[in-house]
Amino acid sequence: MGTWDIGPFNSDTTSDFHASVAEVAEADRPGLVRDALVRVLDADAPFGQHMVVEAVAAAALVAAQHAGGRPVTSPYGPDLPVPTLPAGLREIAALALDRVEAKAFEASELRELSAETDRCPHWLRSVQLLRRVLTFPTPQPVSHSWARIDSWMQRHAPASYALLAPPADAVEVEAAQETMGVRFPADLLDSLACHNGLTKWANVVPDQPPMSVAGILDHWRMCVEIAGDDSDLSEPHGDEEPWWHPQWIPWAQSDGDSQIIDMREGPGQGRLGSTAHDGRAYFDDGWPSLAVYLTAVADALDNGGNVDGVTPYLTTEGALWWTSSGRTDLNGSPLTRAPRTETETETETTPPHP
Repeated sequence: MGTWDIGPFNSDTTSDFHASVAEVAEADRPGLVRDALVRVLDADAPFGQHMVVEAVAAAALVAAQHAGGRPVTSPYGPDLPVPTLPAGLREIAALALDRVEAKAFEASELRELSAETDRCPHWLRSVQLLRRVLTFPTPQPVSHSWARIDSWMQRHAPASYALLAPPADAVEVEAAQETMGVRFPADLLDSLACHNGLTKWANVVPDQPPMSVAGILDHWRMCVEIAGDDSDLSEPHGDEEPWWHPQWIPWAQSDGDSQIIDMREGPGQGRLGSTAHDGRAYFDDGWPSLAVYLTAVADALDNGGNVDGVTPYLTTEGALWWTSSGRTDLNGSPLTRAPRTETETETETTPPHP
């Protein structure tokens, strides 16, 4: 069956697909990418290996032009540049990957191939990560996202809103950067200019709660001291990240587990990842930037939906609580689904029917 590997570009079929893309005029290349995606959506399952692999490769080309997408560096990737692809292809690519994940292994070719290799789960994982990139929102300015979050909490979760700290002191921010030897990215500076973390622990965002400048510095110092010169903690192992790196900024933390901003040089600079007190850091399920993450949080509050599999709810005390969808109580007290600003606005502005 030829070469088949875990990446979206690592196959002979992919190489053939990109050879066909290179044969047409540059203006016609977006059309070929779209055709590869639409074939999976229009075909009856089961569909063949070539159709699936081409669709995933096309989706990877779309993802590469979106925030958080990985650049195309595989030798199986296109030799010639792909022009900017239409924004509408993101949704088509995400739908195509949904169908691939649901139906691809109904095809006998892929079933047989997966039986011959242990790489199948890794390939499916690469498909899931591609889809995640395709659904990242277009980032808004951090100050705008926080304004949306603040407005929603003022109206629906006043108990949580009351715990948001005022803006950080610029002198303290500068001193922390000097001590850490790491310059904060613009979106973290903008976030701290809105809120210097929280005055006490609260579940105001889907992951760990944001910290103050002092909290960021204290947690960073602790992790740097623990890692020290211990190579088991401070150095990567193969494809695995280290437990801690001094150029990681812990912007949010709870019980020793933190959401980190990677400030190492390279294409991943500014991305969000996670590190646990008892495990290595990882970025695969992270976010391309703090700005994208806060945009997703604001979108979920205003329009409904979830972030990283958790949904906003309200407690009986008027606090925001993020948890798995369908949960009805918190420690015996009822939870109610958080209202959507979009729905309320429509209700308020639409006149009643006569």
